[in-house]
Amino acid sequence: MLARIADSLFWIGRYMERAEDTARMLDVHYYTLVERQGSSQRLRWEPIIRIAGEQDRFYQFHTEADAESVFHYLAFSPGNPNSIRECVERVRENARTIREIISREMWEDINGFYHEMKNFQPEEELRGGPHRFCRRVIFACHRFSGVSDGTLLHDEGWQFMRIGKFLERAEMTARIVNVQYHNLVDKEGIEDADDHQWMAVLKSAGAYQAYRRWHRSRVVPPRVAEMLILHPDHPRSVRFCFTQLQLALRDISGTMPGDYANEAERLTGKVLESLRYHRMEEIFKEGLEGYLVRLQASCREIGHQIARRYFYYTAA
Repeated sequence: MLARIADSLFWIGRYMERAEDTARMLDVHYYTLVERQGSSQRLRWEPIIRIAGEQDRFYQFHTEADAESVFHYLAFSPGNPNSIRECVERVRENARTIREIISREMWEDINGFYHEMKNFQPEEELRGGPHRFCRRVIFACHRFSGVSDGTLLHDEGWQFMRIGKFLERAEMTARIVNVQYHNLVDKEGIEDADDHQWMAVLKSAGAYQAYRRWHRSRVVPPRVAEMLILHPDHPRSVRFCFTQLQLALRDISGTMPGDYANEAERLTGKVLESLRYHRMEEIFKEGLEGYLVRLQASCREIGHQIARRYFYYTAA
């Protein structure tokens, strides 16, 4: 497979996942804040900017993080290369350059989603609440996943798209846990939030219903962290994402279990072994924030090594 095709499919997977994660986060936290206006809770708009990794660039355009500025910036702003609209535009541009590789159904789905995003008006969506816009993005991303899985050849290209998706998802989940856990629990480890706020954290990662099935009790912060980091079967946990990432990398290189063919596979295996054998008590003892910061750094380094090995290997 040509490096440019692999690169395009990788970024289609990443940008589509980024759009969905951002929409889910905006939707959940907007309505959490509306419902909890009279309380002393600390869940504000600033953490959402930090989760998106946009705190520096955001304040170049806005002086305050409030509902209007954050929604516009993360959903529509051309000054934010990671806004939902910009992500969808980049998905379409990558897909346009490889139309001979992807299925017709996949291209039509992406193209239709792109034109629908162009028709949304930020002011109108904010006046009525962002729920309609965010749910439209979330379900469009779900539809894309079904269309691509059902019509695209499950060859190397499909695996590169999965790699992009799960690498993006793992890093986003680690960010959500890191920022929100330390936003809702003070430095002495005392919880400063009620169940509704922890429910919002779970819903941001699409894990609330799964949590209720796994724990038939109230929402407890350490169990929330465990669910989103170490659960082997939840599709948005960090461990699950790294499991799928390793499977996809091995499928491309033909590597057998217990071995690795390149640095990206070695780093992925190293992180996955830690996730498999760590217990949550050990992570808290080691330091949750440091553990999650290292996880995010590993995601970035794995992405870099994938690019060196598969996308730009000639120049390297």
